[in-house]
Amino acid sequence: MPITPLEIRKQEFKKSFRGFDPHEVRTFLEIVANEFEILLRDNSTLSEKNKDLDAKIEDYRRMERILQETLTTTQRTAEELKENSRREASILVETAKLEASRIIRQANAELAKTKEEVSMIEHQRLLLTSEFKGLLESYTRLLERLEKKGT
Repeated sequence: MPITPLEIRKQEFKKSFRGFDPHEVRTFLEIVANEFEILLRDNSTLSEKNKDLDAKIEDYRRMERILQETLTTTQRTAEELKENSRREASILVETAKLEASRIIRQANAELAKTKEEVSMIEHQRLLLTSEFKGLLESYTRLLERLEKKGT
């Protein structure tokens, strides 16, 4: 059971012949009681400080957990953003490739159509040239006959 400064001050001792000087004992007990009182106050103050520090430590630990969770969440989010960006980039590249293929097919189809038109025009030119030559030859023969008759 703990002893208090008041108990030290009130402590009584039996008196005996040739015992300690009561005044010295009283003075010593008063000194011990005062020192004990100081120690109890210091202990109480230190206990309060210890509680405050424990509370602060717990707050810091809680903040550390929150910061750690935030950091983990941020890292996870950053990785997800990177992965989403990679996927989007891949989709854009694929879309661009498909569009390029479509444009190339369309251009090839137009080229083939243009070649066909050029070929048809060339054929028509040859026909027209041939017909014109034939017509010229006919007119030339006709003129030659007319000249022969007129002479």
